Amino acid sequence: MGLASDKNNLVGTVISDSGSQSGTEVPEEVLQERAPIFFNYHEFGERYYADVDAGYQLKEHDEDHGICMTHFPNVYVARGAPEFETTRIVRVPRRFEDTLDCPCFSTVMPGAEPGAITGVPVFRPFGIFDEDSQLFGYSSASPLAQLLSVEKFQEIVVTINGYLKAAFYTYSWFNLVDLLLEVLSLGLWHPVSKYIWKHPLLHLEDYVNQINQEQEFKQKGVRIISPRRSGYLSVCFCLFDYC
Repeated sequence: MGLASDKNNLVGTVISDSGSQSGTEVPEEVLQERAPIFFNYHEFGERYYADVDAGYQLKEHDEDHGICMTHFPNVYVARGAPEFETTRIVRVPRRFEDTLDCPCFSTVMPGAEPGAITGVPVFRPFGIFDEDSQLFGYSSASPLAQLLSVEKFQEIVVTINGYLKAAFYTYSWFNLVDLLLEVLSLGLWHPVSKYIWKHPLLHLEDYVNQINQEQEFKQKGVRIISPRRSGYLSVCFCLFDYC
């Protein structure tokens, strides 16, 4: 089964692999139109929320006015901590269709994916949800796009993907040399290797720390959470002021 969207990217439709219920041949261009498209699987919709101009009065809305959850509670700090109340997380998903050999994250700014819910091009709050009265819009537009340029975002994710490929891809130069030295030293290389060269994942930690120290990030209230803390399932951007 696959997931496809209509031309307005508003409604998802499940289609069969055969592409036809009658058994007749389906034209190639039709199959291409129905092909699964990439979307941010971290997002989800909600129709039971409060309008921003109506106070915190929860009510059911129609499907056309459902809000899209594009930012999430900061699970990297203790619940009830001051930072839990003042920060939100934007999650960048993995691209499993690119490779299964190593973690690889989307280089598309959240909200600009082919399967994103389009409409308002920038993050604009229409609804209030969550127990701490968070703001959400009708589209997949992410508050991260207001704080980082597409070029900066892509530079960061491409660099992170590079470190992860060096660390996890079986035939990366690092892993091949590491394996060769381990064999030639009869197992003695591993305990001493950390004193001779740094593992790519340690370089990744240094890179994340370096980015977080940049003046641009500090001024805009953005911080990258180390992918290690999510088990390399997402790249998480922590936002201190998203609206």
